Amino acid sequence: MKWIVLAASAIFAAAAVDAGQEQLSAAKELYASAAYEDALSVLTRLSEGDGAPALSRQADEYRAFCLYALGRTGEAEKLAESLIRRDPLIQLDRNGASPRIEAMFTTVRKRLLPSLIREEYRAARAALDQKRPVEADPHLTQASRMLAEAQGLGIWDDAMADLRVLVDGFIELNRAAAARAPDSAVQPPASREASAAAAPMPPPAATASAATAVARTYTLADADVVPPVAIRQQLPGPPTGLLAIMSQKKGLLDVEIDESGAVQQAVLRTPMNQVYDQLIVKAARLWRYRPAIKAGVPVRYLKTIAIDVKD
Repeated sequence: MKWIVLAASAIFAAAAVDAGQEQLSAAKELYASAAYEDALSVLTRLSEGDGAPALSRQADEYRAFCLYALGRTGEAEKLAESLIRRDPLIQLDRNGASPRIEAMFTTVRKRLLPSLIREEYRAARAALDQKRPVEADPHLTQASRMLAEAQGLGIWDDAMADLRVLVDGFIELNRAAAARAPDSAVQPPASREASAAAAPMPPPAATASAATAVARTYTLADADVVPPVAIRQQLPGPPTGLLAIMSQKKGLLDVEIDESGAVQQAVLRTPMNQVYDQLIVKAARLWRYRPAIKAGVPVRYLKTIAIDVKD
């Protein structure tokens, strides 16, 4: 009996999908014949129904087309924004999207992409800081694709370029960590100081006592903050002979810069070499910056620096 019920449910679900596809096809034909109001009525019912997500997305896409064709551009742009937030890299149906509609979607995408990229980067960093690289990987991949789209659309600036470097660096480190994972059990333990240097920096709130308020630490993911400007930021070169035996020559360094521009903490996210790691951290603690600024006020900032030791 249970099998019969499940089979019947599957049949009804398939029939509902087929009916939805037929309605969508009918709406597309109405749109193609310039019967925009009639098409919009059908599409609205489809969008508000319990159909499959892909069907609802297509219905919303053509709803935006109809609204734009009817001169209801504000509603069309609002719907375009909703679609782009759900899928920042959405590809429009070329059979229905006129050049003017494509231009409208491009304008909305240009406006939204910088904040959507930062959201993906924030999600990736949070997962990495909690040592969940598998969870971070799709966010990094999506951020990388969105950055490529932003560059193609011409909405590129120094902040986007910095994010590109960081996203690529985290992707590379993730892949390197995955490749080393099978051998991790036989690797010799690092010294206590090197391990501390390589450990991810805990969030400020995690180390603050209940009695001591800690100022928020901003990052590149915060669009309304002007990043710190380096006054002194010189990486030491590897000692003679060390470069030849270094197996890892790329890494990411987190430096926490306070409101005066001084470095309060320096942390290597991935060890490169036990000796060289200590030299980097020691040098970074002496770096100086013009502090980050938010609303005209100096703020604490976590800056991530990509390290690439050249042969």
